[in-house]
Amino acid sequence: MALVAQFLVADRVAVAFAKREMASQIRSGALADLPCDTPPPTVSDVSIGGFPFLTQVLTGSFSDVGMTMTGLPTTGPRIERISAHVRGVHVPIFRLATGGDGTIRIDDMRAAVHMTYADLNAFLRTQPGRVHITPVDGGRRLEITATANLPLLGDQQVGGVTTFAVHDNKVTLVPSEISLSGLFNLTLPLGNLGSYVPQIPIPVGDLPFKLTVTNASTDATGLSLAATATNIEVSTADQKPCRPTGS
Repeated sequence: MALVAQFLVADRVAVAFAKREMASQIRSGALADLPCDTPPPTVSDVSIGGFPFLTQVLTGSFSDVGMTMTGLPTTGPRIERISAHVRGVHVPIFRLATGGDGTIRIDDMRAAVHMTYADLNAFLRTQPGRVHITPVDGGRRLEITATANLPLLGDQQVGGVTTFAVHDNKVTLVPSEISLSGLFNLTLPLGNLGSYVPQIPIPVGDLPFKLTVTNASTDATGLSLAATATNIEVSTADQKPCRPTGS
């Protein structure tokens, strides 16, 4: 009985150690392809499935890991969070914990990338057309206001409906219908006018771990992107912090 109790205590200690080290390595791995002075993201809510944990720590192979990343650097809209579920994480955990280098391998990652409407609109204000998104009916419908350069009329304020399209790891804001406000108050099928209404790309190509976006959906809080990655390898030798400029 005492042996069982000791094993359980050791197992709990292994869990705490593994979570700390896993968060550290995921945080570093997220910066692998970014400039060395990029501020690291915050990794939280690390969960490790499977039992016993002690065996996973000793082998450095974890079957089921969940985590949340916030504060990620991006060239596009601010990313509020990435909630990731990983199957098959292989980490030389004792070598890394003692300051050595190694290669982290991830078999499969599924992630939900979330952006708020406030952050999307802040980004859109910097793009052509001065587009603004307003969610309607719990985000099931997105209404927009924008400036469109229309034939014979010049720049006009338009309203309408928009969707998000995903193709080749690119997300694009695509208006699906427009209504002319002000002088005419007309609702027009987009048709040939589509080339005059901004179809704005949302930069997401720099997601960590080479995540590829596969789908976009909206709700009352913002835009969610489903993203996947497989057979990821990150060398910790490439994650060393750089020296301050001039040192």
